[in-house]
Amino acid sequence: MKRFLGLSLCALALAVAVPASASTFIGLTTDELVATSDAIVQGEVLQVHSFWSKSGRIIVTEAIVRVTETVAGKSPSAVVLRTFGGTVEGYTVEAHGFPKFEKGQELLLFVSNQKDGTAEVNGYRQGQYRIVRDKGGVLMAVPTVEEGVRLVTRGGQAAARPQALRLDTFKSQIQAGARRAGLSVN
Repeated sequence: MKRFLGLSLCALALAVAVPASASTFIGLTTDELVATSDAIVQGEVLQVHSFWSKSGRIIVTEAIVRVTETVAGKSPSAVVLRTFGGTVEGYTVEAHGFPKFEKGQELLLFVSNQKDGTAEVNGYRQGQYRIVRDKGGVLMAVPTVEEGVRLVTRGGQAAARPQALRLDTFKSQIQAGARRAGLSVN
C-alpha cells in the first residue's frame, strides 16, 4: 500500500507540475515574422469549418478570410487558412499555440502559402492578431498567444511576448520590416 500511495503521489505531483496547456514555441520578432511570410493581411473571417484529415487521424480547421487590406507581400482577395485542431462529430482537439478562428473576427495575419493552395498563419499564434477598438475608439492589434504558451529564444531562454499595439503603428513597423526583407509594400 505504501508503494502504491508513493507512486500515486509522485504521478499527481508530475501532473500538477506540467500544465495541460503547456506548449513551447521559438519566439519570433516582428521582423522575423515579416521576413518568413508571403503576405501580411488584414481581414474578416467569413467561414470556419473543421474536418478529419484524409488519414482520419487528425482534425483540421479551415477558415476563409476576406482580405480587406494587404499590408505587405501579395495576397488574393480571400485566403483559405488551415490549422491543426477543431471539433468534428463531438470530438475536439485543442492545439495550444495554434491559430483559432471565429466567424466575424477581424484579424491581422502573417501568412505563408502552402503547395496545396491553402495558407497557414506563420509563427502559429504569434502571427495572428485580433483587431479591436480600445476604450478611446483606437484600433489595436492584440496578440492571440495564450498565457499557457511558452515562447523561448533559440538558446532556450524566455523570449519576449508580443504586446498589443495601435494598429496603425504596428502596420508601419510591418511595412518597414517588409522593405528591409524585400517584400512589396502597399
